[in-house]
Amino acid sequence: MTTAKVSVDVKASADQVFAKLGDFAGVSGPLIKEKKITGSGIGCLRDLTLANGARVLERCDNHDASSRTLTYSILNDDHPLPFEAYVATLTVTPTGASSCRVDWWSNFNPKGAPEAEAIKVAQGIYTGAIKGVQIALGV
Repeated sequence: MTTAKVSVDVKASADQVFAKLGDFAGVSGPLIKEKKITGSGIGCLRDLTLANGARVLERCDNHDASSRTLTYSILNDDHPLPFEAYVATLTVTPTGASSCRVDWWSNFNPKGAPEAEAIKVAQGIYTGAIKGVQIALGV
């Protein structure tokens, strides 16, 4: 198993940041053309259609607002990302009244790409999402 991880300090409260990053149904981004959410809470499915038409089907495996933790996994094997057996977790930890640290990591087997490239793709997804939250929050 390979692990990819990022840790980013954010100048916003942990609750504000987790409200955005922990919203499994709220995912968005320039590469996401369409999303379909089925269910709610743990077990909820997120079916993403990417700009190139490829699909990524994800399941919310754990969502704990009190510890600001979200865990999700990719279910379909035919997605275009360089991962298989992918499970990711993000946590948002307060570091002050209006600051926090986001830790986001995943475990997976590289698929169709060298390990270093797969790690770089995962880290790019996480840093891009965190940056999007910073922009949305104006921080």
